[in-house]
Amino acid sequence: MFENNESPSQGLTQLSQTSKNIVEENFLTLTPRTTIQGLKDRKEVTTYILFGTIKHILVGDDWWYTACVCNKVVYPDSKMFFCEKCNKHVIKVFPRYRIKIRVIDSSDSTTFVLFDRDATTLLKKTCADMLDAHDKMNSSGNLPKQFDELVDRSLLFKVESRNDQNFKLEQSFRVKKICVDDDIIEKFNDSSLKSVDVHAGNGEFSRGKMRIVNESTVNISEVYKLY
Repeated sequence: MFENNESPSQGLTQLSQTSKNIVEENFLTLTPRTTIQGLKDRKEVTTYILFGTIKHILVGDDWWYTACVCNKVVYPDSKMFFCEKCNKHVIKVFPRYRIKIRVIDSSDSTTFVLFDRDATTLLKKTCADMLDAHDKMNSSGNLPKQFDELVDRSLLFKVESRNDQNFKLEQSFRVKKICVDDDIIEKFNDSSLKSVDVHAGNGEFSRGKMRIVNESTVNISEVYKLY
């Protein structure tokens, strides 16, 4: 019943130089940084970059869902599927990743929700192919063995500070994008002094210098005011 061709969210494992430049700008200069603790403490809803390590995959929840071509979840109805976003019954549906991962950094730990595009990039296999291989191994009820490859991987996450209300029993955050490029990750971690966008607290961003202290961001201009 699932369509396995022309998936609209297949991940790309190789970046062209132009694409890499865009990703580098996005992860290093255009989006403010934070830590997991900082993410939890944020009151405003905005997007941040942080560096973290995947420690384990959460079990007990489905790691995939059935989606419309628009990528929104569909529900069985009248021997077909109904998409609330499209407001119609659909026949073509696709399996999509929705993996809950536990991520840590030097400040704290939390749960991130990894969706199809980024999960496909990390696992190098579409959700449909993963399901097919998983079923052939008769591993119903368990996570695919290939998920073990995600554990202890350190990467950059672009996440929204809004708590994901789909998981009401715990605080969790949706991953909007990941960066697995070693050069970009190294630049992110090696920089002790950078020009980045600083959230001004009034809904706007201003250009300023920030020093990375123990993986937290400190506005140097504010520090100088204390002396």
